Amino acid sequence: MASAGKYPREWLERVPAEVFGCLIAGEMRIILCPGIGLAHGGAPRDIAMELIPFDLRVPNALLWVELDDDMNIVRVWRRVD
Repeated sequence: MASAGKYPREWLERVPAEVFGCLIAGEMRIILCPGIGLAHGGAPRDIAMELIPFDLRVPNALLWVELDDDMNIVRVWRRVD
């Protein structure tokens, strides 16, 4: 039996993020929820570079991130504000 997620599904479907840069070969550091939490710095996260579309692999690129129930990144796309 599958248990209910810790967070409502709609909270995980569209999480704001921003690219910080490439600090480790093959990975990109992104900031989840920039301007929210951790003293307004967001939550840093290193993810596989293949998850981020090629044209968004630049510092300060604004992203939307979809997370699964285990907080793994499922999908990344451009955020237009």
